[in-house]
Amino acid sequence: MAGATVSVGLMARTFSKKNRVLTLITLMFVSSLTVGGIVTVVTSADTAMVTATTEKLTAIRGYVGRLSGDVLVQEMALDDYVLSRDRQALLHYYSAVGLETVSIGLAQGVASNLPHVVAALTVFHATTQEWRDRVATPTIAAVEAGDTSAIARFSGQSAEDHAGLDTVRNGVDVELQRADEDLARTKSANATTIAVGIAIAFGFLIIAFAVALAVVRRFGGELEHDSRHSSVLNRFTEVTSFAIDDREVAAANLVALDRLVQPDASVTHILNRSMDRAVPEASTGNAIAEILPLRSLERCAGVLRGTMYVNDDLADELSVHCPIYPSAVGTLACVPLISGESVGAVHLYWRRPNALPLSRRTSVARITEHAALAIGNRRLLAALHGQANTDPRTGLANSRAFDLALEASLTKRAGHETLSVLMLDVDHFKKFNDAHGHPAGDEALRAFGGVLRSCMREGDIAARYGGEEFAVLLPGVDGTVATTVAERIRSRTESTIIALAPGITDHITVSIGISTAPEQGLDRVTLLRLADEALYRAKDGGRNRVMGASVAREAATPEVVLGAKGLALVAVPTARRGPAQTEPAARVGG
Repeated sequence: MAGATVSVGLMARTFSKKNRVLTLITLMFVSSLTVGGIVTVVTSADTAMVTATTEKLTAIRGYVGRLSGDVLVQEMALDDYVLSRDRQALLHYYSAVGLETVSIGLAQGVASNLPHVVAALTVFHATTQEWRDRVATPTIAAVEAGDTSAIARFSGQSAEDHAGLDTVRNGVDVELQRADEDLARTKSANATTIAVGIAIAFGFLIIAFAVALAVVRRFGGELEHDSRHSSVLNRFTEVTSFAIDDREVAAANLVALDRLVQPDASVTHILNRSMDRAVPEASTGNAIAEILPLRSLERCAGVLRGTMYVNDDLADELSVHCPIYPSAVGTLACVPLISGESVGAVHLYWRRPNALPLSRRTSVARITEHAALAIGNRRLLAALHGQANTDPRTGLANSRAFDLALEASLTKRAGHETLSVLMLDVDHFKKFNDAHGHPAGDEALRAFGGVLRSCMREGDIAARYGGEEFAVLLPGVDGTVATTVAERIRSRTESTIIALAPGITDHITVSIGISTAPEQGLDRVTLLRLADEALYRAKDGGRNRVMGASVAREAATPEVVLGAKGLALVAVPTARRGPAQTEPAARVGG
């Protein structure tokens, strides 16, 4: 009886001791939370202010970067307009002015509680407006009026005003730097307050840490899995950012999935750009990897549902079998790749049933979602790049793409290599439009674009340079060969019948001017100018002909002209001619 009493008393004391320890740990943890809560309340307002101000400064810097870009676009568009008189360049200028105004408004709105920054932005905008009033607008007016002396005067002022713009832009940066310094001081004071609170709560946290350590040990396996998943996802993200095509993304996707869920076999099908078949871009193990014809991938269970579908036991009579990856036993996961629209699918196969637990499916979904996003973004960027460099009416390159290509060809050209530029203008195009209407004119431009494409080699570039004017870049071609190519274009254009309506046809002719590097120039502006001058001489000489560029020389030299009626020799005087000057041609032959 006495022994039983002793045992009950010992158990009561043990239970009481455990309760006291648990209570003490709980009190320490609660006390730590209390201290942390007090510190949080005290510093939350400052922390919120610091966070908000940091976000504002980041946003303002983004807008300031846009402002600088808008101003640079204005200067470049103005220069382009002065050089080329291209109305498209003028439109680019006015578009950049509008974007600058929008960016200024957005930046000032974000910086509403930063008066010094607002003032600096106001000065920046006023300076750019002053530049437009003093330089840009008069320059545009001078170009419209053909006042070359005024153009030169305002161009000289542009360089000085550019330095002034840099100064006021630096003023904005200085005010942003001051705001950063004020923010840093606030953060420092806030950090001091937090440090004091941490010091007070530190003793409580030591005991509370024991509880946290027990939790970590208990759930260490899950934490390790999460860490490994994050590491794989981060490395996969990095790989896809450097991938050069869909195949590299597909291969990296399967490697990442293999590290996470270890399938026995896997395959990634990607829809090609024309969306007429799905190609197995990557596979592992003995995966079933076949090229799928049009719409075959849509029969996949995952693609039909638009989300991952897992068949845990293919041997079950009630299981759903995927026609893309037919298998009788094991586990199969069908994961669609969707980025706005379906771009492909991933199939993961295990020989054993129930091989993909629910806890791992989120990892598979995140990896494949990122792969689909990488493929979709790559295709979207490619489409946008193509639209930005293509003339929508003819399908040829536009003037921007042509200028970039010409600059690049001149930069990488070796000293002995030749390069020719053709400037082409459809003859009497306005009369053609007036006679048949603008839709017929568009059809004529499209037909002429087809003629140009039929005469180009791989590596040549044909562009619609503006209106009815076109340009052709012939890398590695000298003046003689360029003349032959130009004559081929002229002849095919003249012989091309353009169907305008049932029973109504017509044709067009083209005048062509040629310039060649290095003989006649080594920079884009010179080559385009000389080719354009030759084009004007071809038009003044009767149109429907080819003419090479001429440059100032010691004595007059004959210049070869090819036209609809045969070969002609044109005497080029020592003095440089303008586009409107012509001289009679002594014709040889028919």
